[in-house]
Amino acid sequence: MEVAGEATPGSGGRLRPRRTGAHRRDARIPQLPWKQPCNRYPIVELLSADEVEAIHRASLQVLERVGINIHHPEGLELFRRAGAVVDAESRRVRIGRDIVEAALATVPASVTLGTRNPERSIVVGGDHLCFTTVLGPPYCSDLARGRRPGALADYCDFVRLAQYFNVVHLNGGSPVEPQDVAIPVRHLEAAHAMLVLSDKVPYVFCHSRQRIHDVLEMIAIARGLTLDELRDAPSTYSIINVNSPLQYDFPMAGGIIEMARFGQPTLITPFTLAGASAPVRMGGALAVQNAEALCGIVLSQLARPGAPVVYGSAATGVDMRSGAPDYGSPDFAKAIQVSAQLARRYRMPSRMSVMTSSTAPDVQAALQSQMCLFAAVSGGGNLIMHAAGWLEGGLCASFEKFVIDVEMLQNLVSYLDPLRIDEETLSLDEIAEVGPGGHFFAAPSTMATYETAFYQSFLYDLRNYGSWVEAGSRDATRRAHDLYQKALREYEPPPMETDARARLDEFLARRKAEGGAPLE
Repeated sequence: MEVAGEATPGSGGRLRPRRTGAHRRDARIPQLPWKQPCNRYPIVELLSADEVEAIHRASLQVLERVGINIHHPEGLELFRRAGAVVDAESRRVRIGRDIVEAALATVPASVTLGTRNPERSIVVGGDHLCFTTVLGPPYCSDLARGRRPGALADYCDFVRLAQYFNVVHLNGGSPVEPQDVAIPVRHLEAAHAMLVLSDKVPYVFCHSRQRIHDVLEMIAIARGLTLDELRDAPSTYSIINVNSPLQYDFPMAGGIIEMARFGQPTLITPFTLAGASAPVRMGGALAVQNAEALCGIVLSQLARPGAPVVYGSAATGVDMRSGAPDYGSPDFAKAIQVSAQLARRYRMPSRMSVMTSSTAPDVQAALQSQMCLFAAVSGGGNLIMHAAGWLEGGLCASFEKFVIDVEMLQNLVSYLDPLRIDEETLSLDEIAEVGPGGHFFAAPSTMATYETAFYQSFLYDLRNYGSWVEAGSRDATRRAHDLYQKALREYEPPPMETDARARLDEFLARRKAEGGAPLE
């Protein structure tokens, strides 16, 4: 590699321009090594402790006086046994603050998620950060084939990208919905592909009790565990989206119960839209969000005290002209950071998201996503959902956006590496040796560290205009298109024990022959 300032044989000591990553077309995509980052910088706290407590007290009043509808008979019974006021006819549950406080006392402060590859274990909580792929869009897109309904082949390619890029720590369920697979067996095909193509933490959709059990059993097989052993070995996670305002439907309430009983964490995430599903004033919206989250947290602890659970937030305003969620706005960023404060108030991990309403992987998508990401990280979030590939308000997964987001995530992780200030890095001897008017291109520390001294982007093009034009005038989105295809060519499936693979294949074949499982 040639760097700026390096004299080469025959150059007469002239400085050669540094080659950028764009010149090394045959090299593998440069990446940061696999690691789970930590955020040890001071955390942004927008509200005072008194203001956080005011939201908490308001939420308790909502739970006690207004209540929440629980459309699940077993959930109603768990609340009734705990002493909540339950109206079976209306399915309204009013939860006393004593029940809430008792449940919060048993929530773990963090959870470690294991996989069949011990090196891919992930801690959720504390100062740890982790990033997932996009989850759930029915459509996907790329520059070559355009926007289209998701298929199993697209799903598998997204899982391969998640495995390939080190900065993606967890698989986000269906990065695109494989609509060419029949619904009763879709969860089986998707889980099988995820467990075979990746050794990172997998995901469970809470669509029905049987579907949850199917996927948990497949995860246990991949890890070499029994289903009973999995109860004490957290290995996956699931999102619980509250039917705001103030309702839990049958699958979501049932999902909390089943996942808790199997010792697997749920991310309790109210879908709070200020001005639509919550009051237009953000204070009231956060009070409603917090009441909904507390209800789900309590239910998890009633199902199994000590079950891991994560406080989730997706609160934002809406565009009053269209009713569309205002993702990536300053209001969204503030809600993220306040939600993280509430999670710390309850001594539990927090979940945030990287979202955009843009319909293309353009500058709007980048700006909104960057606002979400930086707010989540600077606010002390732990698990960042939809961190790679989200587009179009969650309706579309973009292959180019996935690569752009990975670049953004790598920048953020590099930013989190603290500066080292000591006698060596202050470099006083080199400063004295070079002196006024000199240069540091050939200084010993430069020559020793030029390849690793600074973060190396795989997406940016640092060439001048003339060189860029000669190379085809490709902007970042087109470069991302090339890079996602290159990543798929470079992808290598992770090793898997032959017996585990055979048992997974047998389970898939048997459950498909039995007809799979319906939605609830």
